[in-house]
Amino acid sequence: MTGQGVTEAFTIALHPIHDADYRHVADRLVYPPPGDGEEDPVGHLAKALSIVIYELDEAQRQAARTLLIALPGEWLMRPELLPTPPERVIIGVPAELEITPAVIERLERIAERHYRIAVPDPTGHPLETELSALADIVEIDASAPFDLERLRALKARGHRLLVEHIPDHGRLEQCLELGCDLVNGRYLSQPHYQASRPRGRHGNRAAQLRLINELYREDADLLRLHDLLLQMPHLHVAILHRANASHFGQRQPSSDLKRAMQVLGLNELRRLVMTMSLASDLPSSRITLRLALIRGFMCQNLAEPFRNIDPEDAFTTGLFSMMGALLEEDQATLLAQVPLSDVVQRALARHEGPLGAILALCEEQERMPGESEPDHHPAERLRACYLDALEKTAALMGRL
Repeated sequence: MTGQGVTEAFTIALHPIHDADYRHVADRLVYPPPGDGEEDPVGHLAKALSIVIYELDEAQRQAARTLLIALPGEWLMRPELLPTPPERVIIGVPAELEITPAVIERLERIAERHYRIAVPDPTGHPLETELSALADIVEIDASAPFDLERLRALKARGHRLLVEHIPDHGRLEQCLELGCDLVNGRYLSQPHYQASRPRGRHGNRAAQLRLINELYREDADLLRLHDLLLQMPHLHVAILHRANASHFGQRQPSSDLKRAMQVLGLNELRRLVMTMSLASDLPSSRITLRLALIRGFMCQNLAEPFRNIDPEDAFTTGLFSMMGALLEEDQATLLAQVPLSDVVQRALARHEGPLGAILALCEEQERMPGESEPDHHPAERLRACYLDALEKTAALMGRL
């Protein structure tokens, strides 16, 4: 076990953005800046994105709304980390960012990937022409006097105007009369706050590094990626969440990791893994992981003779029966958030159905090894399944 410690809670805020008809159409992601001695801006934003994109379910996160994210300059140099889908994301340019020709070039590449870009009012900037050409949205500070001619010119060029820092209702009405399209701030509604839970960090750093290395190989092996991801419970859950998001068009929720990987594709897997790795949010106790894998493989082995039981569902049931312990979270709360199938959920919650019976058998075998068992699962069969599960777990963890 390496890298022990505890991650502190990290809080983000989603500031509502309304249109001229007062409809809540977007959210601005706000998070605390790095303090003295903290990680670089890339890692700090990665923590925020981990929460809003990969941890919250869609109802908590933003439903069908757009997410506006101001990217630090360091993040602009990592285009592979841009959150998807582009039509649901607006890339913001921080007011404190120094705009250089290199930054303009990077923003042009981002725009080519169909992301919308929001910039502070570029009036008077040496690169005003270039910024205006890139901007879909121009941010206007309502706490300063308006330049009416300037606002008309921006509207004439096709820019949408996003007003910030509205102090009162009179200023709000004036903004709308001047043709401003979007309104951001506390005046209309309060931000929504969300904090990650503090978690133990028992990170399997060796497996994590091998996972990242495998992801970026030209001949990346999905089977090996699958084996590596089984050692990363937090990533496992995040991948299921992401693959079952409405963006990917899945009609039925799936709890199959292999299927989820295929739905996401290699590029989205890279984006998810790298974002959450930068966030340093990959808890995993190797001892508990070993027990969970043994249980998963044993459930899978016991299911194989039965045509009405999917062995992959059996493996998922065994593995997720210990997912709360692996992630150091409440099991019931975790299972309520993960898009597992009904049969798996019932087996985990109440030991119902064939999967529930298999799970109960595995748990009983763990408590009383060597005791006599029901006739349809004699001790020899259970022992053979258990020994095979030990071998599979040792082989999987040994080669990782």
